[in-house]
Amino acid sequence: MTLTKQLLLMVAISVLLGLGARFIQKSPVPFWGFPKPVELIQPTAAIAKPDAVSPDSAFVSADKPYEVDFATTMGLFMKQKKAAVHFLDARAPELYAAGHVPGAINLPYEKIEKFKAVLDSLPKDELFVTYCEGGDCHDSHDLAELMIARGWKRMAVFVGGWEVWMEETDFVEKTE
Repeated sequence: MTLTKQLLLMVAISVLLGLGARFIQKSPVPFWGFPKPVELIQPTAAIAKPDAVSPDSAFVSADKPYEVDFATTMGLFMKQKKAAVHFLDARAPELYAAGHVPGAINLPYEKIEKFKAVLDSLPKDELFVTYCEGGDCHDSHDLAELMIARGWKRMAVFVGGWEVWMEETDFVEKTE
């Protein structure tokens, strides 16, 4: 076999192995273009206004949670006491203890039944922002959807999660 035929055979085998691995993956990257970006659902009122995050003006009742970016989440964080906004950390207790959004309540979605008393003590008419690790983590979405199904109406999900929070801010609280 000549060198040219050997090279062509190696390239063909590499292409076939690459295509085979691609079809085995659970969520493959598209062949052409880019993946569809996450669509953010914005609240009905501008967060920048001083009175925008009052219980009656932003994040009205919805049948699915709002998805918010870092800027909106930070606006809510800065006004959380004045506007009755609560942050819920859907991560495991050990991750929560290592660091979380200041004032956040730990409600790990994977162990939600163990935290039923905490969940039931939360007021159903106030705004809650859920977050988890970020990236591929869906626990914050699952927690928000569960809470909506159980009667909470004003839910938002910080789509960047803890990963973006740590990149963008130094506001961190640790529990020992």
